[in-house]
Amino acid sequence: MPELEERIAVLEANQVFMRQQLSEMNENVKEMHALLMQAKGARWAILGVASLAGFLSAKFGGLMSAFVVK
Repeated sequence: MPELEERIAVLEANQVFMRQQLSEMNENVKEMHALLMQAKGARWAILGVASLAGFLSAKFGGLMSAFVVK
């Protein structure tokens, strides 16, 4: 069984790694938030285009199924 000091050293190493990962994720979230805040108006345009594309692809799929011979 490992000694108490060795176990504590392993835990400390894991804590340092987890702090580094948390810091990196925090930076990524901040960057994504800043990007979304810059594109407030474009967000609605992107949502509209995606909705239109979904609607058109559904209609196209319906038309194509009419031509498929079963």
